[in-house]
Amino acid sequence: MMQAGPTPRAASAPGHLASLDGLRSVAIMSVVGLHVAGATGLTSADGLLWRMLANGGIGVSIFFALSGFLLYRPFARATLDGGSMPGVRDYLLRRALRILPAYWLMLVFVLPAFNREEARDPVVWLQMLTLTHNYDFHPPWPLGGVGLPALGPVWSLSVEATFYLVLPLLALGLRRFSRGSLRRLLLGLGVLGVLSLLETLTMRYLEYFGASLGGDPFRLLFYNERLLPRSLMFFVLGMAMAVLAQRPNRVRDAFGSAPGASWTVAACALALMSTPLATPLYGGQSAHQYLVHNLLSLVIVVATVAPVAFAPEGHLVRMILAGPLMCRLGLISYGVFLWHSPVIELWYALTGRPQYLGDFWLVLGVTVVFSLMLASLSHLFVEAPAQRFGRRRQQERRRQDAQKGREPFSEQRVHVGRAAEAQASGQRGGEGRQTHQGG
Repeated sequence: MMQAGPTPRAASAPGHLASLDGLRSVAIMSVVGLHVAGATGLTSADGLLWRMLANGGIGVSIFFALSGFLLYRPFARATLDGGSMPGVRDYLLRRALRILPAYWLMLVFVLPAFNREEARDPVVWLQMLTLTHNYDFHPPWPLGGVGLPALGPVWSLSVEATFYLVLPLLALGLRRFSRGSLRRLLLGLGVLGVLSLLETLTMRYLEYFGASLGGDPFRLLFYNERLLPRSLMFFVLGMAMAVLAQRPNRVRDAFGSAPGASWTVAACALALMSTPLATPLYGGQSAHQYLVHNLLSLVIVVATVAPVAFAPEGHLVRMILAGPLMCRLGLISYGVFLWHSPVIELWYALTGRPQYLGDFWLVLGVTVVFSLMLASLSHLFVEAPAQRFGRRRQQERRRQDAQKGREPFSEQRVHVGRAAEAQASGQRGGEGRQTHQGG
């Protein structure tokens, strides 16, 4: 993710961003593994490892936290240092150029190829192009699904886009609330996170206890799962890390100095999440399991992201994740996210093979290879040029603003110089009159 705003990066930012790219590669592979396991029928297979793979959706939560961390950093820096906030126009332009061109290109091919009937509906096109399909209470796909065929993962992109839009408002509110205090800023973020968790659990327990939420309580619950309030807690975790990264503190030092211990906690939490304590072996998930699942998700996200976000310069963790292979995969992870589901659908369409055969490794290999190819092309010919265009536009606008700012400043200098010259002349004249009178 690109930085927002005109504030300069910290000295460690380049390596820091590269290591987070490496973490993206881990997150996207967990998401791909989940969807391949679903297509091959192994999400309900016996064995702890398969059940852990069925919880690969935690990769989406990690992506949310990374977005919160990277995008809120300049806002957090400006809030704590008392500087000017990043320009909203430049920020939104960069966000739009980051996600929309590559997404639109994929959509133009995938929507009509796998959803011919829906592709005839201009409303569907409008919703998908604007990433507002999550807000359709009666979407054109069955209840329990996450989206149209080959476009299911796009629900999380809609949540991301909503967060992009509300982040400047959240940052402004937090700035006014905190008044430059790190503790008050963390308190404000904590309140947002708790409200998100409470909203999510309230919706689940209301459905669980059969409260009157309309004709279909489950529909309202599932609808809520695809909206920002439910996922805001993960963005807030990243935002809190962005705040802690601005000042030396014990929390940052503890996570940064012991990544192995932190990742062990994350692995144990994921294993625990994959037991009946949080994930049912058969049937639906109860409200109590849902509660445990969410709490463990928060633990996993913190224990996974914080060591990378807080690792000092030159640390082995940053060196590994910022390596060429991990960094490259992280850079094209957005393309992998966009194309892996269409690749899975196309594989079954072309081969005529039925799903749920348990051929996980075969389908995974095909999906990874072709998704990487398409993602590389997307990054080379769409994403990178769009971002370069955005940077050029921003630089041109800054030059124009600087020129406009210099002109009145130059005129002011001329006026001040003339006034000072006149004042000095007046003083010399007064001194001369005083001397003449004294003589």
